[in-house]
Amino acid sequence: MGGTQKKKKEKKGLNSYVVIFAVIVLMALLTWFVPGGEYELDEAGYAIAGTYRELPANPQGLWDVITAPITGMVGNGAVSGAISISLYIMLFGSFLKMMEETGVIGYALTSVAKKFQEKPYVLITILVFILSFLGTSQGAYEECAIYVSLFLPIFLAMGMDTITVVMISVFGTQIGCAASAINPFSTGIASDIAGISFGEGIIPRLILFFVLSGTVAALISLYAKKVQANPEKSVQFYRRNEDLEAFGNAEENSGTSNNVKHMTGLVVVFIMTFVIMLLALFPWTSINEHFTFFTSVAEWINTTPIISTVIGSNVVAFGDWYFTELTALMLVMCLIAGFMAGYDLDRIINIIIKGAAELVSTALIVPMARGIQVIMTSGNITSTILHATEVTLGSLPVVIFVILAFVIYLIFACFLPSSTGLAGATISVMVPLGTFAGVPPYVMIIIYNFALGIAKMFTPTSIAVMTCTQYAKIDYMSWVKAVWKPLVVIFLVCLAFALGLTLMG
Repeated sequence: MGGTQKKKKEKKGLNSYVVIFAVIVLMALLTWFVPGGEYELDEAGYAIAGTYRELPANPQGLWDVITAPITGMVGNGAVSGAISISLYIMLFGSFLKMMEETGVIGYALTSVAKKFQEKPYVLITILVFILSFLGTSQGAYEECAIYVSLFLPIFLAMGMDTITVVMISVFGTQIGCAASAINPFSTGIASDIAGISFGEGIIPRLILFFVLSGTVAALISLYAKKVQANPEKSVQFYRRNEDLEAFGNAEENSGTSNNVKHMTGLVVVFIMTFVIMLLALFPWTSINEHFTFFTSVAEWINTTPIISTVIGSNVVAFGDWYFTELTALMLVMCLIAGFMAGYDLDRIINIIIKGAAELVSTALIVPMARGIQVIMTSGNITSTILHATEVTLGSLPVVIFVILAFVIYLIFACFLPSSTGLAGATISVMVPLGTFAGVPPYVMIIIYNFALGIAKMFTPTSIAVMTCTQYAKIDYMSWVKAVWKPLVVIFLVCLAFALGLTLMG
């Protein structure tokens, strides 16, 4: 067995950065052969169906390829920069490092592991539903690697592998995104573009949330049970000992503080951080336009003379937070936890820097992936590829249309795994085509969500996949090999729902 492990260990997979850069090069090559084109845009900047026109080709050269990830970080007129997301990931690393140093993470993970050591599949189900809720309510995506870092010690101690943990984090969040019952960044924007109410189709989406989350929890549990019974069936078995050493266990990560008096307060800080995140990201006014409590509080702070001077006059209401506000939250919570643990300012700053440094490699994946979009947009090939779809799906039977629309959306999502970007580029074209073919607009939006959620579970352009596999030391092809069967099941379940909803009208 030792010889087998050594032989497997010598097998080297593609680095995450290599995979993404290869896709950038491929897109650049396509700009030399695919004609340029564009759609007319409405006032909101969305493509208008039937307005495609060809443009002169704009081939992307070597310099464009080299600078694409840099532009992906800072942004340009056509593509937003990833710097706020990357900074958020690093500061979240700082927060986790502070929790680790104070002992809270080790203390909490040890408690969870002991509580569920006889019920690992209950734990998997609970975590999948929690993460799925984050996906369906606010599009959890870029932060998946953070969940991996939290869960790894628990499941490795239970005899499971790193694939199990990444499946929980990626599949859990993205199956929620596939349902997107109340996700303003996908269903909300797509509904607005399609000219329908955000609430239209919410009952089917809520049903989908529970069915899809339960399906994923069952699939992950089956995989985890197989690996737990026979660790050699894991594609990561060859580095089992390395993973245990690298990610440790709950007790090894117990931190340096053993002051029980501080633990209760630090646990509260840890939990409140995530509660505030959920409150701040939940789309309150999108779900109920009459619920303006948080908006009113923010306006009161911003307009009250003395308070606005002390706190600031640009306070963002819960429900409207994004990465800038979340990054500030991480910094504040780092400081609070550090002072509660009795650390001086120098030590707190050192921990913040050390934690951010540990997630730099993860944070830099984001602009790399954004560089693909930079090349496609600069080369004018995004609209051309979309137009080819518009022509192809012109007048087909409804069942065939749904299947092709699903597959084509899946292909689009692999190259443009952005909910807002994919909606803006396609919904105004695909929804009218669907209506003509007999597919209700809300079903087309569900198909868009399905494809996007599934694509972000496996495509190398998915920030969730690449950051999580990078963190867990899983090469990309090993990930694909491990998850392709569950992905087929998820695809078939989603397709069955899409066909059923279409035929029911």
